[in-house]
Amino acid sequence: MMVDPNIVETYTVGKEGFIVALCEALGVPEFINAALISDTGRPPEVSYGALAMMMMVNMCHDHRPMYKLDEYYKHTDLEGLFHCPISLDQINDDRFGGFLDLFQGAGCRKIFSQIAAKAVILYGIQVKNINFDTTAKVMWGNYETPEGAVGAIEINFGHSKDKRPDKNQIKYGIGCANGIVVDAVVLSGNKDDKTYNTDTLTKIDETLINLDVNKNDFYYIADSALFSDTNLKLAAEKNIKLITRMPDNVILAQESINEIVNTLPELTPIIIENAHGVSRYKIIEKNCNYQGSELKLTACYSETLKSTKEKTILKAVEKEVTNIAKLAKSINTREFACIEDAQMEIDKIVSKDMKKIHYHDLSFNIRTEERRRRGRPSNNGVEPLPTYRYFLEVQSTPNDALIEKAVLEGCCFVICSNDINLSGEGMLREYKTQDSVEKKFQQLKSPQFVNAIYLESPERIEAFSYLMLICMLILSVAEHVVRRGLSKDNEQVIGPGKIKMKRPTQRAIYEMFFDVHVRVICYPDKPWERSFASPLNESLKKILKYLQIPENTFIKGAS
Repeated sequence: MMVDPNIVETYTVGKEGFIVALCEALGVPEFINAALISDTGRPPEVSYGALAMMMMVNMCHDHRPMYKLDEYYKHTDLEGLFHCPISLDQINDDRFGGFLDLFQGAGCRKIFSQIAAKAVILYGIQVKNINFDTTAKVMWGNYETPEGAVGAIEINFGHSKDKRPDKNQIKYGIGCANGIVVDAVVLSGNKDDKTYNTDTLTKIDETLINLDVNKNDFYYIADSALFSDTNLKLAAEKNIKLITRMPDNVILAQESINEIVNTLPELTPIIIENAHGVSRYKIIEKNCNYQGSELKLTACYSETLKSTKEKTILKAVEKEVTNIAKLAKSINTREFACIEDAQMEIDKIVSKDMKKIHYHDLSFNIRTEERRRRGRPSNNGVEPLPTYRYFLEVQSTPNDALIEKAVLEGCCFVICSNDINLSGEGMLREYKTQDSVEKKFQQLKSPQFVNAIYLESPERIEAFSYLMLICMLILSVAEHVVRRGLSKDNEQVIGPGKIKMKRPTQRAIYEMFFDVHVRVICYPDKPWERSFASPLNESLKKILKYLQIPENTFIKGAS
């Protein structure tokens, strides 16, 4: 049958359709609709689940402000992409703003938890530990939380991890398991990390039940912000096993670092392999007691860190040389009336300036010069008694032993656990998974994701942030499931740039869908027909198979 070419359009919908397919597989629109749609009143013209997916597609692809979303979707087959009837004139910032208000009021974190639980069940993901940490996002406007608002975050000043203490901020608390974001919360800008960990520990039972985690095999892993007497006792009450870094200023940590530095040649290396290569460590382990809590302590020396720490210490040494030169220049030209005055200046330098000098030894020399008498010699041949003036000379020499010790100490850190039966090597291997959270923070702040939030209301910013976190959840699930499937089948996919990949990143998986083209016959008087302009390649078929997404998701339309 001949088709009028004037009613045939071709759309590039791969990356956008992949996000929609992931959302539908994990029940995102269903959970949001169930929480937001009221049993009374008229149903919304566009479902809240569809509005959420429209915003999430835009976040992952080419983020635009809400008032420009109609421009973003102007040349898109909306019905084919979101699988429900949507017209362009229904896309406006008022509709999206109203959705964000309802989403925040319905309990964003609860909806996030439901989606995470669905992902764990659907793909059979085993969660045995969760790595928790926080990060901050700078906000460039002025924000006020309405008085009396319940549950709304505050956008305010706090400890800035972005080195911008002059700007307001919000914070994100994220929990990762196997590289998957399984727990997340949006926090006020002044929320400190210790309180975050205490709050998370308080609700950890609810999280574990939601994710179907066996508490006996579970470890709560976090950085040094977790280490406190309060959190250790709270974990003991809840029978939760912790792994955390002990702050360097704790006496137990200082003693352990000194011990491992002094015994390094006697220790056997431990090799840990990861995606970035091989890391070598040496450890000592022992049981200890911290304010009544029995702990297993492991002091670790990282050979991999040595080159980095040498550069850091060298910069500090060079800075000290500059500071000592300035001190010497100001002292060497000063004249003292007596030896006692010069000695007082030495004592002052030792008590004050020497505290800032860590890698040099200073030596002092009091130089005596006879003061020349002015005028002609005396006529009677009797010369007055000579007078003297005194100068202080400051010299420095680098202390190689202290420099080497500082490098070695910089390569050391101390971790601990309330599970005293856990081996030191096992503790180190578990703690090194903390890097997975840092990678998510890089994504959260990446300009390829969402670089700026164009909203003024703290409530809407909170709701928008949870949509960002749901995007991170679904993409991290996709990465884990695809990697697991490829490893099990000993397969690979062809990624961007025609690179063969056995462990594709979530970004690479997302970008692989860029060339999915759909041909649409836009009938004026009957449902549109959709088909692939070219067949899906084998790599895309593998990804869709592992994620249990039907291949016709791009062409099924509203049916």
